[in-house]
Amino acid sequence: MRAHRVDGLEPTMALAQAAQRIVAVRVAELYSFVPTALDQRDAKALHDMRIAAKRLRYVLELVGFCLGGAAEEAAGRARELQTLIGNIHDCDVLLARLERMDAKNAKGIARLTTRFREQREELFARFSALWREIEASGLRDRLVAATNSSPNGVRMGA
Repeated sequence: MRAHRVDGLEPTMALAQAAQRIVAVRVAELYSFVPTALDQRDAKALHDMRIAAKRLRYVLELVGFCLGGAAEEAAGRARELQTLIGNIHDCDVLLARLERMDAKNAKGIARLTTRFREQREELFARFSALWREIEASGLRDRLVAATNSSPNGVRMGA
């Protein structure tokens, strides 16, 4: 998955202004995978959402101080998403490998498959609950507001 392009960056612009532009694009990128990634059957969209969460997290860890408290909270939430979705992806990879294995030990493979499917379902339920919690918290709106404010709190043009 390619990162969305951040337009309007100039080497001479203030760090806070550049941070606002980059974070705004990374937030939009993360949310572009909803609701597709919330469909348990779409492993690719979920994996792409993990990559988007990683990009958002890293930029917030670097320049979040320019955006205030919402950025610190968002970095933590992005880390949670990245970890949880990464664990789901690990299950997906293992399940795909198990499906390709020789059936010499079919009973053992079936047990492992069942175990990893159950683990994936539990992890996906946790991901869904985390996403609902993030949505209910209004974090996206607060983070977007921070990307539209000047350092002294005055809203900037869109």
